[in-house]
Amino acid sequence: MSLVYVLAQNGHFDLCGTQFQTARLKGMFDLYFEKESGKSKQRNAKYAELSLEFALSQLFSPKQKELFKKKLDGQSLSKTEKEYYSRAVKKKVASLANPELHRLAQKLMQY
Repeated sequence: MSLVYVLAQNGHFDLCGTQFQTARLKGMFDLYFEKESGKSKQRNAKYAELSLEFALSQLFSPKQKELFKKKLDGQSLSKTEKEYYSRAVKKKVASLANPELHRLAQKLMQY
């Protein structure tokens, strides 16, 4: 009887004197991949977060990043913050939102 047949029938098989239950083996296999999938998702989320933070740091000073995030979260800005935001941050954000600039940047990244 082949191992594939035993696995398909949820039977038992012997390996080096140890008996294995295929249902339990399949369950452990599924748990392992679910766990690895969860770790992979966490790793990807952390990478995306750090990547965004790095990109923001390339363009904005720490105070500008703070105002950018406050504005994004809908928090109110003080009068001084509003003035600084409109004078410095808003212009950079408008440039980033320009689709033509984005297209050109992507084109340059190909080289």
